[in-house]
Amino acid sequence: MVKRVAVASFLLAASLSANELLVDKRTLPFDDTLTISLSLDGDFASIDPPRIPVQNLVIDGAPSVSSEFQWINGATSRKKVFRYLAHARAVGAASVGPLTLRDSNGVQLTLPIVAIDVIGDASVASNDPVRIMRELVATSRDPIFVMAQADKSSVFEGEEVVVTWTLYNGASVQQYSLGEIPKLDHFWTEELNVRSEEPQDVMLGGVPAQKLVIRRAALFPLRSGSLTIGPMALHASVMKRRSAGDPFGLFEGEMSDVHRRSSPITIVANATPAGPPVIAVTNVLNATCGAPSQRNGGPVVFDLGLSGRANLRSVRPPSWQRRVDGEVQIVDRGVKVFPVNYDAWMTRRWRYIIFPAHGGSLTVPALAATYLTPAGERREVRCEAKTIDVMAAERAAPPPAQALRSERRWAPIAGVIAAVLLLLIAIPRMRRQMRLRGQVRSLVRETPSATRDAVEAALVARGIDPIALLREASDRGDAFRAFRSLIDAAEHDRISATPRDIAHRVRDLLVATESGKRGSV
Repeated sequence: MVKRVAVASFLLAASLSANELLVDKRTLPFDDTLTISLSLDGDFASIDPPRIPVQNLVIDGAPSVSSEFQWINGATSRKKVFRYLAHARAVGAASVGPLTLRDSNGVQLTLPIVAIDVIGDASVASNDPVRIMRELVATSRDPIFVMAQADKSSVFEGEEVVVTWTLYNGASVQQYSLGEIPKLDHFWTEELNVRSEEPQDVMLGGVPAQKLVIRRAALFPLRSGSLTIGPMALHASVMKRRSAGDPFGLFEGEMSDVHRRSSPITIVANATPAGPPVIAVTNVLNATCGAPSQRNGGPVVFDLGLSGRANLRSVRPPSWQRRVDGEVQIVDRGVKVFPVNYDAWMTRRWRYIIFPAHGGSLTVPALAATYLTPAGERREVRCEAKTIDVMAAERAAPPPAQALRSERRWAPIAGVIAAVLLLLIAIPRMRRQMRLRGQVRSLVRETPSATRDAVEAALVARGIDPIALLREASDRGDAFRAFRSLIDAAEHDRISATPRDIAHRVRDLLVATESGKRGSV
């Protein structure tokens, strides 16, 4: 027993001397990356990549692994190094560890905590590209960063704000990807098309760089107050060339990982001025008024559409200016968004159906709606009244007795044939619906955040990147953005979303994902 304790003590002492948890810097700029290295040897080198406990840090993805095996004079040695990349959550104290490990022999090892100080970065608090570039060069960091800009900082509730995220690159970037995407909790978001944007060559503080728009979104504040647009994070792999005196310096170098975040933006959303209710906030709201018509003594039908640089997804249809002489039904014909590269232009249409109370002359009253301009002025858009001659509906004449007898004779046979055809059509559809219903039940969880995590995990399992899908111009991209908007709103108590509402959005996303109908690329 004493011998075993001595052997265990020896192994533990050897492990403590050879196994270590290190970081590449103890003082971390807020907009920089941290490399966490875990070196293990002996029996500890055979364990799987452990989860590193961190405070005020975010570990980016899985670690890289390097292994080493030696056999010298009949003795073997084994070493493994895990390298994790991380970035800071906020300015202040941070830490890595302590980390407790256990090898295959049951020997336990605890690596001590490593303290880190996250300091502020002048470049993060600025939206001046020249100042940011000078700060990066002065601190010997790679000249690459992301900057966010809004076309206006003070708006009315519901008024469009266009935010553009631009990548400035003065380094040899091999590849890059977007990390953190701002949640935009208090905005309705419409992604704009930036695929046609071309990189531009610019000079920033004497440093040549490329300027490329990587994301642009039209945001509509959902409430008044001071609203913050969080930072967008960028992960990049940069090639650091060798010194100028090296003849192979232009062709060889070392890869380094860079993490950059844009500065947050604050938008002041002012409450709507007192007065009559408005349906939207925009410079111009156009109305397309169709001509009322009647066919074969049926109802009077005409279409009406509103279009403008405004959020028309939830607006109410224009209201009658006086009572209609008949029964009215309004059919919502949906909304279309035209996300060009500089704003989101929407069109919403309705169909008005009037059942006249009597024949003769019918006056269709005027329809009007009030909107607010960015200058705070109320304006009216309207369709003027129109008069049309209408007929009362005529009843169809009863069929002859012989035709009725023939119909009664063939009715049972036709009914059986129709039932069989409907059954053949319905069985595959029922199977699909049951499978889809089971998938929805498996994804909808007790909380909105848990549902979001389950859906995103299911997308990843299907080989779909949720971050890329958030920006994809397709049916499934629209369905995913609608799902995320509902989840984010429910999570922050902006709306009361029932599990049934969330299940409907999940179902729409699954249907759109399976159909694979993409927009123009």
